[in-house]
Amino acid sequence: MKAFKPDTIIALGGGSAMDAAKGMWLFYEHPEASFLGAKQKFLDIRKRTYKVPVSEKVTYIGIPTTSGTGSEVTPYAVITDSKTHVKYPITDYAMQPDIAIVDPQFVETVPKRTTAWTGLDVITHATEAYVSTMASDFTRGWSIQALQLAFKYLKASYDGDKMAREKMHNASTLAGMAFANAFLGINHSIAHKLGGEFNLPHGLAIAITYPQVVRYNAEIPTKLAMWPKYNHNTALADYANIARALGLPGKTDEELKESLVKAYIDLAHSMDVTLSLKANRVEKKHFDATVDELAELAYEDQCTTANPREPLISELKAIIEREWDGQGTEK
Repeated sequence: MKAFKPDTIIALGGGSAMDAAKGMWLFYEHPEASFLGAKQKFLDIRKRTYKVPVSEKVTYIGIPTTSGTGSEVTPYAVITDSKTHVKYPITDYAMQPDIAIVDPQFVETVPKRTTAWTGLDVITHATEAYVSTMASDFTRGWSIQALQLAFKYLKASYDGDKMAREKMHNASTLAGMAFANAFLGINHSIAHKLGGEFNLPHGLAIAITYPQVVRYNAEIPTKLAMWPKYNHNTALADYANIARALGLPGKTDEELKESLVKAYIDLAHSMDVTLSLKANRVEKKHFDATVDELAELAYEDQCTTANPREPLISELKAIIEREWDGQGTEK
C-alpha cells in the first residue's frame, strides 16, 4: 500500500475482510497510530483519551458479501492477535466507512451454514443495541425493524429464497446502524473471546452465547450499569418489548422474555445450529484451562461498557460455564 499509494480502499467480503481493511486503512494513513491505545476500553468511545486519527487521504468503501456483521456502517473493527488468539474490538468513529454498498446480489450464493451463523448475529446485534444503556428512540427503531425482518426471513434465506436473502441483507445493515450508535453488550464480549480461543466462527460463538446472556441480563443485577443516564435496569422490560413487537406469546415480562429466547433457540435448531460449546468440538480440558482467563478478557472487552447489567467477572465465568453444555437450549 505504501508503494501503490491508493486513494480508495474497497473492502469486498464478510466482516473479517471489512475489518481487516479498516485496520489497513488506519495504519496506512497513520503508521504512527497505536494499536495499544486504539484497543483500550472506554465507557463512551466519543470521549476517548486516545484519539484514533481521522482519515485524510483515503475513501473507504464497504461492500458486504454476507448478511451479518454490519461492518459497512459501523465504527467497529475486530482484530485478532495472531499470537494470543485474543480478539480486540477497536471502536472509534474515525473508522466509520465513507460509503456502503448494500447489494443483495452479493449474498445470493452464500452457503447455508454461513447464512445461519451470520443471520443469528444480525438478531444479536439488534437485540443488544435495543437493550443497551445507550439506546435511544432512534436506534430502537432500527433494532426493531431489523429484528422483525430477521425473525421473519432468516429461515427462508437459509433455504435459499432470493427475496428473503435481500431482506436479511437489509436487516444486517439496519442492525449495524443501530449498534453503531447504541453499541453492544456482553454477548459480543464473551463471543469475541470464545471465538478467538476455540477457533469458532463468530456467528456460531454469538449464537451459543445469546440465550445465556438474555436470561442473565433480565435478572435483578448485582451492580448497576456504569452509564450515568441509565438510572435502573430495564433489560427485562426491553426484552419483553422486543417479544411484543415480534408477536410472541406471553402475559408477563418474564414470559415474554422466555418467548424471545425460545424463538431464538427454535430458529437456530431449524438451521441445524447447536447451542453449546461441547457439541461444537470444544475440548473439556481446553475449556477448563481457559475459562477463568476468558471471563477476565470478556470483562475488559469494549462491548461490556454498554451492557444493561454491569457484570462481575465471576458472573461472566458462570455464563461461559453454562455455555459448555448449552443449559436451557435443548431441543
